[in-house]
Amino acid sequence: MARSVIDVRVSRRVLWIGGDAYPLQHIARARQLVWWPPKRSRTVIRFVRQVFGLLFAVSLLSALTHNSTNQAQAAAVPGALLLAGFLFCLYRLVTRLRQKPVYKLVIETSNAATTAVVSHNSWQITNLIQMIMEAIDNPQAEFAIQVENLHVGDKITQYGDHNTGKRVGL
Repeated sequence: MARSVIDVRVSRRVLWIGGDAYPLQHIARARQLVWWPPKRSRTVIRFVRQVFGLLFAVSLLSALTHNSTNQAQAAAVPGALLLAGFLFCLYRLVTRLRQKPVYKLVIETSNAATTAVVSHNSWQITNLIQMIMEAIDNPQAEFAIQVENLHVGDKITQYGDHNTGKRVGL
């Protein structure tokens, strides 16, 4: 997930989110969606399965290399592979268990729904929704704030039929 600071402001009856403009009279609804990380029990079960699979693969590899003439060297390769594989699986387990829920501000117009801002802070998205709805009700309302925005997944830039680039998500 890449992080960036994005400007959100309302001026002259237009909601600006970064470089995107939404006329307030065209906004049908602003809502908050929540993405929850995978369940912890599933993540732990997947880790245990990966470790058992790794043990099986390493034991199979050590059985195949058991007939080698140099026993010390034949035992070191599966041990190193087992250690490297276990550390990688452990790293993935820890990163998945530390994932926090992500809250999305979705702006719905008469045409489509667009995810405008993504954040780990629920209160920030809730405040944005309230400010946007107040600006819709009050024609003189104006505000400007900066929000930390997360970019989740790949970003594909496409104009018409032509794909002009893909930035792989972090």
